[in-house]
Amino acid sequence: TYIYTQAFVGSVRCVQETEYRLISKKGEGTFSEVLKAQSIKTTKTVAIKCMKNHFDSLEQVNNLREIQALRRLSPHPHIIKLLEVLYDEPTGRLALVFELMDMNMYEAIKGRRHYLPESKVKDCIYQLLKALD
Repeated sequence: TYIYTQAFVGSVRCVQETEYRLISKKGEGTFSEVLKAQSIKTTKTVAIKCMKNHFDSLEQVNNLREIQALRRLSPHPHIIKLLEVLYDEPTGRLALVFELMDMNMYEAIKGRRHYLPESKVKDCIYQLLKALD
């Protein structure tokens, strides 16, 4: 399965089409689902957050707090990198393309039989605090 859509980076519309080969579903929440995909152009593996809501305009998309915050904070070594914003105007569908992480914090701690090692907890707290810096 492929995703074909026109790409919007910042508020500038890119002319070329972006293609991703879908690999698997990573998870789903109330407002979105996350897919693991591979860029056809670069072969880089990415996470695509597909929003369940539909949007009426590019202006509405650019005004989303999540997008504004990620753009304002990028680049930062402790905040996930937003690679691309994909918006399909005819359908109002929106997807955010991120670098793919091995796991999120919830996945790191769920189902554990033992506490995380203190060194790992310190490292996570350090990264969280540096992201606020």
